Amino acid sequence: MIRIDQLHKRYGDHEVLRGVSLEVQAGEVVCLIGPSGSGKSTVLRCINGLESYEGGSITAFGRPVDRRSRDIHALRSRMGMVFQRFNLFPHRTVLANVMEGPVQVRREPVAQAREEALALLAKVGLADKAEAWPAQLSGGQQQRVAIARALAMKPEAMLFDEPTSALDPELVGDVLAVMRTLADEGMTMIVVTHEMGFAREVADRVCFLHGGVIVEEGTADQVLGAPSQPRTQDFLRRVLRPAEVGR
Repeated sequence: MIRIDQLHKRYGDHEVLRGVSLEVQAGEVVCLIGPSGSGKSTVLRCINGLESYEGGSITAFGRPVDRRSRDIHALRSRMGMVFQRFNLFPHRTVLANVMEGPVQVRREPVAQAREEALALLAKVGLADKAEAWPAQLSGGQQQRVAIARALAMKPEAMLFDEPTSALDPELVGDVLAVMRTLADEGMTMIVVTHEMGFAREVADRVCFLHGGVIVEEGTADQVLGAPSQPRTQDFLRRVLRPAEVGR
């Protein structure tokens, strides 16, 4: 469904991505892990056409991803993206936030968009918050609204950029539960995350990035349980509790 081949991206003199290659099949969940600044979020932004790139190629659904192309909006509408910060419209209710894309972009009738939005809010456990304003919600609730809003566009793949990193620890579980449900339903997902337990439980593959390259790639058990590369081993020693290392 998504193919990245020798992707290179730089900001000025700093080369953020130095030849990243990755293939993601339909229905697969791929987690990107690694230290801050390793290029994980940049990979997602390039896939979604939010960033240009200097070398290599990206194809999604069999079509090239080029943010300068006229097709980029159509391609982007097939990939939902959830950011670290929720980016909800503060002057619109929760329900209106979820309805916005279907009505304005997909041109769905308002009644249909409303019915589907209410169903999605129920799916993420927020049916009772439809008429609330974003400022009245906790961070975890806002992130679940952001997921519902992305799903309202009926995407074929979902991109998650550290969706729990801005949340208080006690709010993380509800967001991850929604993501687990999506994975169980067969949604294609690429997830940048620091939640190693989630990656171990849900990911079909885990990619460890460092210095703009994929240093190690394999199943969750391989990469998280028995990493072969010293840099991966060092990273996991720092982020996992002692009882989790090698588990």
